[in-house]
Amino acid sequence: MDVPVCAKCNTPLDESGSCVTCAAEAQGLKLLSRSGYASVKEMLELLEEEGVAAEMEQVPARREEERSRPLWNLYAPVAEVEHAVGFLQRDWAELLADPEAARAAQRGLAGIDLDAGGEIECPACGHRFTPRAGAAECPDCGLSLGAPSEAAPDEAEH
Repeated sequence: MDVPVCAKCNTPLDESGSCVTCAAEAQGLKLLSRSGYASVKEMLELLEEEGVAAEMEQVPARREEERSRPLWNLYAPVAEVEHAVGFLQRDWAELLADPEAARAAQRGLAGIDLDAGGEIECPACGHRFTPRAGAAECPDCGLSLGAPSEAAPDEAEH
């Protein structure tokens, strides 16, 4: 896909040629993060519980994969950015201080080669199992490991 992007912030432009990120900035919002829906929604809810007037919006697709798995921007009002960033950093630091959470993060970073065969460790729950052909799903937690062609856009590039 040959998608025009904003010269200022590199966000893909929408159908009308406008940049959603710069438009939000013009309204007094600052971009905190850009990620998949689930991650951004979780951070939004945490910030709202913390009293931050955060907002999220879908980003126009840059790649074909983003048509089915769009990216989302997470914003906070400029006056609340320092508080929002500090809160999110503390939230992650507390989570990763837990040894089990740190091990889970390492499992998620390790990657899995389904074509190699043999026993694998589920990146979500740590359960060890041997996937059956056509059934790459953790029998303990149900995480579907999918196939390489079904990988998220950022995973498919590695």
